[in-house]
Amino acid sequence: MDRKKMKRVALGALICAFSLSSCADKDVYQGGEGGNDKNTPLSPTEAFDFNMKQEVKVNVDYGFTNDYYIVFELYSQNPMKEEDGSWVKDETLSYIYSASTDKKGKYSGSTQIASDIKEVWLYTDYLGAISPVKITISDNGEIKYNQADYIASLNTQTRGVTNSGHNYLDDWMLMPGADWDIYGLPSNIEPNISMPSAATLYSIKEVYSSKGNGKTMEDVYPQFFGSNISSEIKVIKDTELSLVFVASTASWKNVVGYFTYPTGTVPNVDNIQKVLAFPNATPINKIVENERVGALLCGHEVKLKYWNSEKQQFEDKFPAGVTVGWCLEGNGFNKGNIVRHSYVGEPRYSYSAMNSDNKQRVVALRDKGTDQLVAIGFEDNKDLDYCDATFYLKIAESQAIDTDLPELPSVDPPTTVNNTVTGLLAFEDLWPSQGDYDMNDVIVEYKSTIYQNALTGKAYKIVDEFTPVHSGGSLVSGFGYQLYQLEQDRVRSIKVEGPEGWRVETDQSSPTIILFDNLRSVIGQKYTVTIDLADVDPKQVASPYNPFIFVTSRAREVHLVNYPPTDKADKELFNSHDDVSNVSAGIYYISRYKGEVDLMPYGMNLPVIDFTVLSKAEGVKIYETFPKFISWVESGGKKNTDWYKK
Repeated sequence: MDRKKMKRVALGALICAFSLSSCADKDVYQGGEGGNDKNTPLSPTEAFDFNMKQEVKVNVDYGFTNDYYIVFELYSQNPMKEEDGSWVKDETLSYIYSASTDKKGKYSGSTQIASDIKEVWLYTDYLGAISPVKITISDNGEIKYNQADYIASLNTQTRGVTNSGHNYLDDWMLMPGADWDIYGLPSNIEPNISMPSAATLYSIKEVYSSKGNGKTMEDVYPQFFGSNISSEIKVIKDTELSLVFVASTASWKNVVGYFTYPTGTVPNVDNIQKVLAFPNATPINKIVENERVGALLCGHEVKLKYWNSEKQQFEDKFPAGVTVGWCLEGNGFNKGNIVRHSYVGEPRYSYSAMNSDNKQRVVALRDKGTDQLVAIGFEDNKDLDYCDATFYLKIAESQAIDTDLPELPSVDPPTTVNNTVTGLLAFEDLWPSQGDYDMNDVIVEYKSTIYQNALTGKAYKIVDEFTPVHSGGSLVSGFGYQLYQLEQDRVRSIKVEGPEGWRVETDQSSPTIILFDNLRSVIGQKYTVTIDLADVDPKQVASPYNPFIFVTSRAREVHLVNYPPTDKADKELFNSHDDVSNVSAGIYYISRYKGEVDLMPYGMNLPVIDFTVLSKAEGVKIYETFPKFISWVESGGKKNTDWYKK
């Protein structure tokens, strides 16, 4: 008997074995046209890949003039939430994509995200960029953001600056010619954006931010507090001063200003004059009840004027021998007017004794890289995170201020980009025969993280977690995966932590890892695989790679649709029984189905991690468990892209 005939006989015997177990086993070969004869391969125009992800182009341009890159993230929902009167990042959310710009703040690339996502939120920790920004994915699958265009579009909504048409409180004074628009944008804003170094902005972001877990800034940085710590600026040489907006996480629309007093004297509410600098310390992208409520960009600068009380006039320079303090009117900006609310109480001052509760309301930190920049953070209420209004002070002359202020701690900018993908891998185990298509014979939960160099974008490590969570079939199934787009020499090392029995197959053209040979023996046990890479294109290691099960023997592999078999797979099984793969066209592991849909897969990558719906539907076809599945398949993935959300 020749080898080919022997193989057919062996396959027939295997099918008979399946049939004989039909009384006790739901995994039974159900036949296929032509029996063991080869089926006509599926044409490319007929094929559907059952992919629940969409390819999107990502084009981001922050328009930086300085040479610096930033890391940004995309979320499927707003990553910010209100907590204790502040807008903070919701750390319970996971981003769907992250990348790094070039040194001019530009990025152009592509990624795959869930097909049902129609809009994203663009977020970055870098204070020199507007964040977050809501973006609708275009009809041609593009996520596009140009910061200059975004600012221009918001400014077209501005109603214009009125001529002294706003009311303000009697105990505040305005600088000459000062006015503002309905959003609080001062008319005396400098024409050019003023930005410190990126490292300084990252340091400000780290220090002046919500600490969470009930911690205050004093808990984390006790050295910034105490009776001997001052938040005022002592001028020792005549100089001009400018206040530059950085950020605000406050839910309130706060008014920010300053006052002066002779150095060495004690200020009080009655002997100082508050001067308004920013009528509304709220960023331009702040939205409340679907309406924009702010106007400021990081880098918006106002030149401060010294109020000479003796001459009763403003002067450009602050003279030596005066101290500059800071004040804030909590939630004081209201529809263009400056008001005081009874629930807020009196203004907050940097000089602690002037506050009714004697609390320190301002933290000022000197940039140790220069004596001409001081970071300033305000606390407007009670969470004491000092990020309700964040500014920095520009000192025009060097050595013009006393350097007794605490120093701003240095924080290194990010050097890596991480992308994590989670989901379920669900398989039918009877390939190439038709199964019952409940898609729960093998279910494996996965979490995959790619680590990239922020400067080069190259992937240098991947860490995968695989947990087999359900066995719905009666056949013995193993599981593995292959980095099928990589040559073996692009992998430096592979480390696996988990139950014994895993192995790395060395006789494969691409790196291939087998985690287990028998699903039932490892249910609920996690495997962690760490792979060090030789700096590769992250698209070459995009999750879920090429996962597969093998059933009753190592040669009988079952993959996701259009993912190729490994070198160890029995290629003779293609186009036998119900399989209609078109190997030459790269179409694999798909069957023609005579039922509610024409085609069915043998494996699927589901962007969910709750397997209970599938596991409880034993013997129930997937389109009966998820009725929208049919129209999704029939439309080629265009309709009901969220069919798996029951």
